[in-house]
Amino acid sequence: MKNLTALFYPESIAVVGATENTLKWGSYILTNILDGGYRGKVHPVTVRGDTVYGRKAYRTLRDIEGAVDLVFITTPADTVMEVMRDCAAKHIANVVLITSGFSETGEKGEALEENVNAFAREHHIRVVGPNTMGIVNTASSLYATGSHVRPRKGGISIITQSGNVGNQIMEWAEQESIGIGKFVGSGNEGVLSCEDYLEYLADDEDTSVVLMYIEGVDNGRRFREIAEYTTRKKPVIALKAGRTAVGSKAAQSHTGAMAGSHKTYESVLKQSGVILAHTPTELLTISSAFDSMPLPKGKRVGVVTLGGGWGVITADECEERGLELPPLPRDVYERLDALLPPFWSRGNPVDLVGQPDIDLFFAATDAMVASDAFDAVILLGMAGSGKFVTRIFEARQRLGFAKEKEIDEFKKIFADRQSKFLDNIVDLMEKYRKPVYPVALISSPGDEIVHGKKGSAYSVILYSSPEEAVFCLDKQYEYSRYLRKRSVGYEEHCAGSDSKRPESAFRI
Repeated sequence: MKNLTALFYPESIAVVGATENTLKWGSYILTNILDGGYRGKVHPVTVRGDTVYGRKAYRTLRDIEGAVDLVFITTPADTVMEVMRDCAAKHIANVVLITSGFSETGEKGEALEENVNAFAREHHIRVVGPNTMGIVNTASSLYATGSHVRPRKGGISIITQSGNVGNQIMEWAEQESIGIGKFVGSGNEGVLSCEDYLEYLADDEDTSVVLMYIEGVDNGRRFREIAEYTTRKKPVIALKAGRTAVGSKAAQSHTGAMAGSHKTYESVLKQSGVILAHTPTELLTISSAFDSMPLPKGKRVGVVTLGGGWGVITADECEERGLELPPLPRDVYERLDALLPPFWSRGNPVDLVGQPDIDLFFAATDAMVASDAFDAVILLGMAGSGKFVTRIFEARQRLGFAKEKEIDEFKKIFADRQSKFLDNIVDLMEKYRKPVYPVALISSPGDEIVHGKKGSAYSVILYSSPEEAVFCLDKQYEYSRYLRKRSVGYEEHCAGSDSKRPESAFRI
């Protein structure tokens, strides 16, 4: 296995091509590293000054005193070989080659890239890129990409052959408070390939889920071996781009990737246990579900809804995806029948007939999650329901019959109740080891999407629609089913697998 620890956890960094010119990559990378809270040594390298952003600058890497663990190269393509020679002379083993102008540009660039790759292999230098957005490791406060995004620390790590796609995913994660572990834009994959990063992340303790954007791979057999090894340990969610002829051609011009047959890729990915997404937003949505909740052990779904129509829609979604809604067992039926009006649904979905009573929702949720009849539970409408009442108060205020203080007090009461409701869901997932998917049928920008509880390994995700919740449940069940087929039980999966590691094609 390649030891990529020094790449993601460097103690010292040099940025070649560092500059205070705001719109240059040497500025993007350096300011991101400095502003992101990285605690190691940072050395700007430039021929155009003695300092950069208040840091002592060096004319070459060779002039830096002491060891350098990681170098970012942002200078033009025709200068890269000279910088690589400096890396070899200083025994630097890790390079992030931001520079573009290589194989993605044609024959001349391809020849230049091959020279860089051959030199790197000869001198045992690990190269990310070329033509890469950079890397991130939130665990070491290392933010070194062209875009200054700051997602919170978490367990989702990203491997992407498009830096811009990966950056957008991190932007969404930051907006929705979804935790990110590591990010690497693999670029043209001259030396290190996407399967190398996947192999490393398979055993990375800070990574619980791997998210991938793939345009093409050169060594399909090795990719499949590593994917199978990894999926026995943790979920891998992938978007394979280039599913059309036009998309395949665009992928080749983008990173030089050979996109190949999309159907072949899909088949290989599915057989390897990789969960497929079809859009970048799906990538993040699915990954956050895996990062936040336990896996369902089966396909039996219980539904609790504030209104009957949403229950019908959810039932349809489950049926169309091959999930089952079994009838209520007698003990659950009797418990709910004692609490609900005579005209309740008396079945699954459990229709609370429009009563936004938090204690009633608690009781129904507890009964459904505790029952052995269900492997997962979907909750529709309690989260966010206070906003309906808030709007009534606001209408009263506009009519002159309510004060702003009255509205503020109600909002606080609602927020406290919702927090208590979500904490209870976390407790139930901890106790019964089954996923619970609450859907907020009304939401506003800035609302909390992920709700955690101190001391718990699980978090609650508030979904925006029933179909989104069912979609994530279906993907989690798909992975759970894969583990059983591979004779990797649910408990064994949680504890980690002893699967045999695949052979590495290139060792350092």
